[in-house]
Amino acid sequence: MSLTAKPFYRDAAQHFTQHFKPLILISLLSAFVTVLLLKTFLPSTDPLGDFLQSGQSTESLFGLLQDMSEDQRSVLMHISAVMTFSALIGNTLLVGGVLKYLSATAQGQATSAIRAIGASAPVWPRLLIQTFLLTTIVQLGFYVLIVPGIVLMVLFSLSPVLLLEKDRGLLKTMKQSVPLVWKNIRLIAPAVIAWFVVRIALTFLFGSFGLMPNSLILLVSNVLAHLTSALLLIYLYRVAAQIR
Repeated sequence: MSLTAKPFYRDAAQHFTQHFKPLILISLLSAFVTVLLLKTFLPSTDPLGDFLQSGQSTESLFGLLQDMSEDQRSVLMHISAVMTFSALIGNTLLVGGVLKYLSATAQGQATSAIRAIGASAPVWPRLLIQTFLLTTIVQLGFYVLIVPGIVLMVLFSLSPVLLLEKDRGLLKTMKQSVPLVWKNIRLIAPAVIAWFVVRIALTFLFGSFGLMPNSLILLVSNVLAHLTSALLLIYLYRVAAQIR
């Protein structure tokens, strides 16, 4: 009997609702760490922002980069590095905390958001490296065309679940994810693509809230983004438990 996605959707939504408080706490803590890192390492004055608001206009990003001074390019690289680093740390805490919480509850163990995050600490180095590798691979796919990026994102989506569940090497679990997802593409692809669309929508939505304090925008948008990721992780965890 083939598996269908509908029961998994219902199960993930029910589990998400049932454990909403610890999941939102994990999302809040990981989002707070992301925002804290951003505010700590980004410069208080942004010469790049001054440049963009100075009235100079270009028709392309390439032209914009050509018009930048060396200092402005340096600031851009610094901002990109800090944003990437902050997102990686926040996502590592989120994924580790949520998956450890799901594992504990599946075994009938009483746990909390703080304990779940702490329990994932031994896996943080491997999970951080895996998150960086997956982000890099998927981004390269998006730079080529949108479709390769989405395909890669779907095929590697089970990697974090396999890493924490099987406690194996990060490269091995990435390799295992591809055939496992491919055999169950109808179960996994729609959920991952829906998550991606929601994340894009949140980016555009909060990008238009220019009147809100910048820190508040960052925190709220990150919490909501992390909650959607938590819901996807629940779904992938439930699916992985059935198809392995």
